[in-house]
Amino acid sequence: MRSGQQSDWVTDSFGEHASILCERIPAALAVAHMRARASHDAARSTKLRVYGTTLWECQHEELVSAMVSIDGAKVAKFGGYELPVVAKKVLFPLRYTDRSGVPVDSARLPVPVSQQRQRLFSAHAPDVERPHPYLDQSWADLDLPNDYEVFPQLGDDTELIVIAYASSLEAGVMNIEWGQAEHVGDGELVWGEHTPLPLISAGLAAATVTASGGLSIAGHSIAGPRFDAAQEPDLAFGLRHPGDKNLDVPPQTERHPDEPRTQDNDQD
Repeated sequence: MRSGQQSDWVTDSFGEHASILCERIPAALAVAHMRARASHDAARSTKLRVYGTTLWECQHEELVSAMVSIDGAKVAKFGGYELPVVAKKVLFPLRYTDRSGVPVDSARLPVPVSQQRQRLFSAHAPDVERPHPYLDQSWADLDLPNDYEVFPQLGDDTELIVIAYASSLEAGVMNIEWGQAEHVGDGELVWGEHTPLPLISAGLAAATVTASGGLSIAGHSIAGPRFDAAQEPDLAFGLRHPGDKNLDVPPQTERHPDEPRTQDNDQD
């Protein structure tokens, strides 16, 4: 899909809000990565736990902050986090890998899948066309989720849209695709209509955070006050690049290639 183009399902699903969502979602995820990277650098950690945990928190905060100013948008609370709802579509972020070149078709929910996520996908994700059973025998071994009641904060007419993205400490956000995905059991997702979103670098995203705490793209404000708009302490830290040598942060902060890839934190 060329820049500026939108898939039919996007326009059909979001109408007049389609274009602004295609701008705000990548910007929100880029800012979430920037905040997570800053937390990692400030902690001077040699592990990825600080980055992963902060990113999990920030992805929800930034998406909500970017969406609240859209006409008719609302926020649905799910215990420890919130999800934005636009045009009767609830937007669910899922970091599915920390490596480049991994197709979104391989995205999975972390297992064991929480009851809250099972309910969210069972009650609100659309049914999608599955591969022919004779062509993929692995489907026969999956434990299909039970039927669940809809969440009252969403209502029975709200559909789940998954925003699956790849992100790493060093590279930032490397891929974003969003669309319809059905959970068929054991964390396995089957994708229906989905399409990629453009990428925004962490450096550009940092420049779009205005002095008032709003988020802007190309100089145009796209969101109201952010959750983290309060005065921050004056900490001396910045982004570390692979070629930098004279830094206090240990250079080996990413996992070795043979270690398991990190998915979205296993939280509800």
